[in-house]
Amino acid sequence: MIENWIDFTISVIGGSTALLCLYEGTRRLATYGVHRRAALMTVMAVAVCGLYGTFAYWKYLDLKLSLGANLRAPVALQLPSGWGKGFSVDRKASLSLSLARRTYVESGKLGEVVAADGQSRTFAPTEEDLKRRERLVAHYARLELAARSTLAEALLWLIAAVVAVVLGLVVSLEKPPVPTEPAPDSGAPSDPAPSSR
Repeated sequence: MIENWIDFTISVIGGSTALLCLYEGTRRLATYGVHRRAALMTVMAVAVCGLYGTFAYWKYLDLKLSLGANLRAPVALQLPSGWGKGFSVDRKASLSLSLARRTYVESGKLGEVVAADGQSRTFAPTEEDLKRRERLVAHYARLELAARSTLAEALLWLIAAVVAVVLGLVVSLEKPPVPTEPAPDSGAPSDPAPSSR
């Protein structure tokens, strides 16, 4: 999904120019040997392609790190024995409910809740809890998709640069045709030009 058309346009123009310069610089270096303009063109194009690829890979690592931090180990599902001895029954019920709700939203697993009568039971999520869990799962899915797409972008830059270099080398193997010289006069009359009537 393209979020900013100006950034997209600049990336397309800059990237295609860098790949074209990489191709042409490689072709000139392989055809005519090392000279200053072709070497400079090739080095600059490699630097630009490397920057684009490195930036995409850095974004991938950042997204994976963010996703890994969010998907940390969930809090304990079972309340430890003797939990909340100094709390009142209402406070104990409230804290266990918030802990179970947080566990459900973060991991999708149902924990234990202490009821007002002091009995433990399994947490039953409300509709709001289900919506919060759904939003969180959708957020994680978007992060995962964004991480995959930035990794694919980094690999695409690497592959495109390699293809540009290979195409430049392949095209350089094709030598330009040698200009044909007119045959020396052998004394034979040349064919007269056809007359138009």
